Amino acid sequence: MNDVHPKQGRRRTWPLKTTAAPMSEGGDLPGWPRGGTIVAGNAVQFDRDSWEANLANPNATGNNSIVGFDVSKRWPSTQIDGWHLSINVTNNIQDSQAMNPSNATGKAFTGTSIFLQAPESLRNTFSNESTLDETTWKICVVVIPNAREENVTTVEDGTCTILSPQCVSDLQQAYAVKFPRNQDCYGTPPATPSSCGDAIDTRHFAAQQLPLDSISGREVFVTASEPHEPDDEKFWDEAAQKTWPVLTIWGWNVRANAPNDAAPTVQLSCISARDVAEGSRPPPSAGSRYYGSAAAALFMACIVTYALL
Repeated sequence: MNDVHPKQGRRRTWPLKTTAAPMSEGGDLPGWPRGGTIVAGNAVQFDRDSWEANLANPNATGNNSIVGFDVSKRWPSTQIDGWHLSINVTNNIQDSQAMNPSNATGKAFTGTSIFLQAPESLRNTFSNESTLDETTWKICVVVIPNAREENVTTVEDGTCTILSPQCVSDLQQAYAVKFPRNQDCYGTPPATPSSCGDAIDTRHFAAQQLPLDSISGREVFVTASEPHEPDDEKFWDEAAQKTWPVLTIWGWNVRANAPNDAAPTVQLSCISARDVAEGSRPPPSAGSRYYGSAAAALFMACIVTYALL
């Protein structure tokens, strides 16, 4: 895990459920109510209920502790332990589970969900609307989908060793500089730091504002593979070994009355599904570990956009 604390094309989302076909980029997509989870790949083929039912019993998981903030207090508050970034990967989600089962052809998808969860003591902080109306926090989550692949054994503590230390530092700094301009999670991303070379490209990053009433644990990002034959293990191997860098920007909204020289804390952590469920075939990586029950993984439900002023 890395972070920086100086001085101290938005992706598609799931809105109201509908049976209409997906619209063009920037338009509504069918699927999950209220919208907000970053949806990539063929995850758009599923509604929330079906997706969560399939990802509730994953074939592989990963869970990293990260340092976050006490968001029950006014920004900037204090750093606290107990926040978690986790991932579930499920193989062979049948296409009959998609929103248009009449179009099923016997193919399958491999699905991935990434989650962010607050410590137990904070999970009910925003259970009432007045607390949401008064909060001074704005938290952005940025998922990096195009990072290079790496053996999962190297990211067990959340450190993003797929990127150079200078790249990590420069990337965090770039987002720390960008946020204060408009206190906005979206808009044009900062340029890819030269120290990152071609390891990443910020133009493909997926950004989302974290709804504070969802910190009990909701999906930050979901994606599904291309449809494939159920016995084609290539997509499982890729998903189970993929490393996902995730930036968390601990920022503020206008109610914080932040000083002009304020900067958010920006933290980069990597997550991969290194714990393989008993009965599931390990991918061709010596670092993957068995664990007794897939259901023992932290299952954190979905991110939805909540506009914070």
